[in-house]
Amino acid sequence: MASTQGVGTANEDIVHVSPTGVVVLDGLSAPKDLPMGCIHGTPWFVRQLGTTLINLIGDDEVSLREALRVAITEVNDLHRDSCDLDQEAVPASTVVMVRERGDALDYLVLSDNVLVLDLGADGIRTVVDKRVEEVAADEMRAALQGPTGTPEHAARVSQLVTVQRRLRNKPGGYWVAATDPAAADEAITGSVDLARVQQAALLTDGASRLVDSFGALTWHDLLTLLRTEGPAALIARTREAELEDPVGERWPRFKRSDDATAAYVKLGQPVSLSSAAQRLERGKSTGSSWGAGERSDGHAAGLTEAPPEVAAALGIEAGAEVIRRTRVYRDRHGIVAHSTSWIPREFALVAPDLLRGERLQGGTSLDVIARATGRQAVERDDETGARVATSEDAVLLELVDGGVHAILVLTALFRDRDGQALEYGVDLGAPGRTRVETSGVAL
Repeated sequence: MASTQGVGTANEDIVHVSPTGVVVLDGLSAPKDLPMGCIHGTPWFVRQLGTTLINLIGDDEVSLREALRVAITEVNDLHRDSCDLDQEAVPASTVVMVRERGDALDYLVLSDNVLVLDLGADGIRTVVDKRVEEVAADEMRAALQGPTGTPEHAARVSQLVTVQRRLRNKPGGYWVAATDPAAADEAITGSVDLARVQQAALLTDGASRLVDSFGALTWHDLLTLLRTEGPAALIARTREAELEDPVGERWPRFKRSDDATAAYVKLGQPVSLSSAAQRLERGKSTGSSWGAGERSDGHAAGLTEAPPEVAAALGIEAGAEVIRRTRVYRDRHGIVAHSTSWIPREFALVAPDLLRGERLQGGTSLDVIARATGRQAVERDDETGARVATSEDAVLLELVDGGVHAILVLTALFRDRDGQALEYGVDLGAPGRTRVETSGVAL
């Protein structure tokens, strides 16, 4: 998954993942010259709505439509006392989400986010709600007239938004997630057999425009790009196209570049190993180190003596006390990896959460250290190796057949700007797991 800001002052998109679900939201931009009844703004709204949704859809007994209805109500409760929610000028968002539920993949789409499903022999299916394009047609045509970035163009966009607000969440208009829970009843929902779905993409309109606005790719091309190069590459390709037409002469649009978010899901495939760097970056962007389809359990923490290899990495004496945090990552196929974080004891006093045997909230242990001390990880040494699982490895990876198993071992040493060690991580990949890394190629 990847999400980048467009020309605005903040990224109003957000993406959340859980072991069985993905939620992508695209907040509706509010021109600065128009009123707004919420003091918190659109980025705050999408964060609250996204967090609430990803938690609610974890319950298979709750339909996606009901989850959206409840989430809108709960977010209303967070700011109804401080904001004027009984007017047209309130934060709003499009929604696309999917959830694995037994042998089915449930989906919900509200407004112009796009869900792309690869159904193998049955072809590619796209699910999108285009009702917003069917209202205020005159104003929309005017707003699409370039050049973008001029005061005249901004005024036409403001006029379009003014008219759209009057038609938002009303019969004969279009529907988005704002303050009216009844919008959930207008969402497009459905389920498909999980076995039919080979891959899926959840896209905001800023990430789908290479296909549906620019005509530069087909949906098949887009899925291939996501599979081979990843969501960040799709967005980078989109930015390149936008720079080729900065004023919207070739491809008329409301902004030179919009916030763009893409989540790619490969279904029915074991999750590949994530490096410590990937989990750190994922924690910063989503608040969770989990990859799509992952969960973690078996969290434990405490003080222990540092083994020689750990002591050497952290620059301390062998046998000195260190913090050891462990957890197991799993997907629907079983264990992905057993992960251990070795952390200097000095951080136990300033960040006591590191000694709690539970999943950290708001990121990884490095995020906890940074918040407590201001010391950021700026340097990293990575090493990947392979070995035959030892008897201790077998216990950690729950290998009970007594056989010979080859495993991958990923280590990462993180240092601060002064070169001082912050954490030494060791991940044991379960047998059969692969390590996939995507990078650019210099031309």
